[in-house]
This record gives sequence, C-alpha cells and structure tokens, in this order.
Amino acid sequence: MSETTVSLDSETASNLVTKEPPEDLTDSQQDNLTNNLEVERKFQDFAIALSALQSTPQASQEMILKVLIARDYLQKALSSEDVKSVELLTKLSVLDEQLMRLGEAIATGLHLPQWRKILHPPETNWWWFFEVVQPIAKPQGWDQLDWLFNLLTILCLTGTVSFASKIIPIIFSGGMSLFESVGLLGPSGMVALVLSSMGGGQGQKKLQEAMAKLGISPKFQSEVTFVIAFLLFTGAYFFSENLPKYYFKHYISEGERLYKDGKLPEARDNFNHALGIEDQDPTDIGKVYVGIGLLEESLGNNAEAVKSYTHALELGNYAVLNNLGRVKISQNELDAAEMYLNVGLQRVDANDINIRYQLHRNLGWVNLEKKRYAMAEMNLVQAIEFDKRIPKGNLGKGMANCFKARLYEIQDKAEKATNQWNLCLEFGKPETLNEYQSILKLNPEVGARLDSTGIFN
Repeated sequence: MSETTVSLDSETASNLVTKEPPEDLTDSQQDNLTNNLEVERKFQDFAIALSALQSTPQASQEMILKVLIARDYLQKALSSEDVKSVELLTKLSVLDEQLMRLGEAIATGLHLPQWRKILHPPETNWWWFFEVVQPIAKPQGWDQLDWLFNLLTILCLTGTVSFASKIIPIIFSGGMSLFESVGLLGPSGMVALVLSSMGGGQGQKKLQEAMAKLGISPKFQSEVTFVIAFLLFTGAYFFSENLPKYYFKHYISEGERLYKDGKLPEARDNFNHALGIEDQDPTDIGKVYVGIGLLEESLGNNAEAVKSYTHALELGNYAVLNNLGRVKISQNELDAAEMYLNVGLQRVDANDINIRYQLHRNLGWVNLEKKRYAMAEMNLVQAIEFDKRIPKGNLGKGMANCFKARLYEIQDKAEKATNQWNLCLEFGKPETLNEYQSILKLNPEVGARLDSTGIFN
C-alpha cells in the first residue's frame, strides 16, 4: 500500500506520547492528565499500526484489521474523555486523511461486509465502510452506440411531448371518457418510465426488471428505451394527425344531432368545440358556421345568423344561400331573399333533395308575400314533390303545405286549403323561430298546434 504519499514511522508515532504526569498535582488534575494520556496511547497504537500498513506493499488481512480496530479504540477513547488537545486532534486529522487514501486498498484486501456483520460498527465509524470502486468499463461493440440511442430517445420523447400538447387540449375540451383516460394515461406513464430510466433510480430498476422477465440483457437498455420512445413518438404523430380530424367531425355531427333534437345550448357547445380545433378543411369549417347560424336563427338572432351564414358562404358552402334567403324573408327584405334563393338553385347540387325542397319552399314563401300567387303555387308544388321524398320528422318538413294552405285561402279554395292545413299539422315541423312565427301569423290556430320541438325542447 505504498501509493500513499504521507507516512508516519514508529519512532515519530512514539514521540507523540507525553511524559508521565508530575507528582505535585491535585486529584482532579491527576485524573484529567491520566485520561489525556490514555487517549494519546490509543493514538500511538493507531499511528504505529497505520505506519506499518503504509510501509508494507502486500499487507495481510491481520494488519488491516489491526488498523481498523485501533481506530475503533481511539474513537471510543475520544468519545468518553474530555480531550482538549488541539495538537492531537490536528494530527489525527492528518492520519485519518491517510487512512481514507488507503480506503480502496483496504476494501480490496479485507472483506468488510463480513466484518461489519461480526462487529456491528456504527455508521459514524466510516473506516469500516470503504468500498471497492468498480472501474468504468469501456464500451465494446454495439455498446459504443449507446450515446446515439440515448440522443435519439430524447429526440423521440421531445417529439412525443410536442404532439401530445396538440392532442390533450382537444380531448379535455369535450370531457374524457374512461377509454380516452386510459388511452392518455398509458402513454404518459411510459414516457415517465423512459425518462426515469435514463436518469437511473427506480425507473431504471423497473425497466431492467421488465427486460429480465422478457429475457433481454441489461446491456441493451439504451436500445430498448429507444424502441419504446420511437413507438411512443410514432403513436403520438399518428394521433396528432388523425385525432383532431376525428374530434372535429364528431363535434359537428353531435352539434347537428343535438340541434335537430332541439337541444340548442348543447349543440352550441359542440360547434364551439369544433371551431377551437385548428387546421381543418374549409368545407367542414363552413358546416360549423352553418350550424351556429341555424342556432342563432332558431333563437331569432337574425343579425348573428347572417354573420355565421356569410362566413360559411365565404368558405364555399352554397347551400347556405337558402338560409340567408330565409333570414331576409323574416327581415322583410324580399328582393334580397329572392336573389339569394335563385342563386342557390343555380349553385347547389341537383341531387340534394332536402336543400332543393327548402329553396323552392322559400321562393314560394317570397312570392306569396309579394302576392305573385301563380309563381308561388309553382314553387310550392315543386317543393311538395321534393318533400314527399324526405323522412317524416325532418326539420322544415311540411312547411310548404302550410304556405300552400294560405295560398288556397287567398284564392278562395276552402276545401283545398283545409286539406293543406291538415297536412301542415300532420307533417309540419318548423326549423327556426322565424318559420314558426310566420305560421302563427298566417293561421294562429294551426300555429298553436304545430310541432315546435325543433325550436324549443
């Protein structure tokens, strides 16, 4: 153990012991001096044993054990006596520093865990707790790429967190189901485990235990954590690309369903959630504005309805021309209404039966208001033909019969008017407050009995 730079030979150590105490001291002084001498003797024993250990290239276990036990006795003497010698404590600090330098050699030459079981030293006796410092193994072969796998793992986790930050607000905005909660917590837990394993500690231990159960060597930990991080990154990318679209369409369909059921506040919430999801197809965004416009129109908020319908029109939704025309009728702007409705007939899909029904019905309404009864009848007849192909219960169904009944009343065709009013009562379901008010104005008795659940529910 000659690698230690400081040593203390036996002669020097023996000179540390003070002279025998003078005889002309009081009993108290005699006791104190005797105690100090006992400490110095223990110090001498420790110093001699340590010096011998330092000077022996291949020290035996007995020599090492002698040093440690000598240090124990010295510690015990120091703890039980009132030592006031600053010089002795300073010298002890020097020797302890030398002892610590020999720590690894002592741990190598003596099986300290076994002796700790025998002697049960307290943790304050640090000289019994030396450990062999394991040399850092130089990476071999595949292990030389661990730094690369760790770097790729960090990049994958960074990307995962970035994609997750895009998804989580969308999921939380509409509340989470049990399935969604589990789907979110699972990957989050895996991210936490991978991060923890890279920092050591319990995460690393748990990952190694899992690898051991799967028969994977611990030396592949970097590779395994990278594979997990890559899978998380891939999954997060996939969901960040598809979940927003899924939730966007889900909110639209839910909003439309709730609107048809007359649950307007809930429908509004879903349409607003849809608008909160960015980077969606303009055509689909137009559907959201149509939905919001219908809500506003149903509540009689015509100005707000026109704003939403205009947004939808700007996004290429030509079916909304019918809605704009209907609002303009309620605002008594009949020329504007007729213009929107005629353009709508030219631009909408010829196979869209429902919208073509509404366009002809509303043109019949306009012509009825303008007292152009022949044109009104033509439009309403066409509307009723389309209406026959629309399922019962649809919003706006049967309204053409209501307007045609009024037309027959004006033309003094009482029997035909009665038949149309009966059809109006059987099938009529106004979609908006304005439509409902128009029927109340035309025939208060029928209007009072009309199905208004599409507006109020």
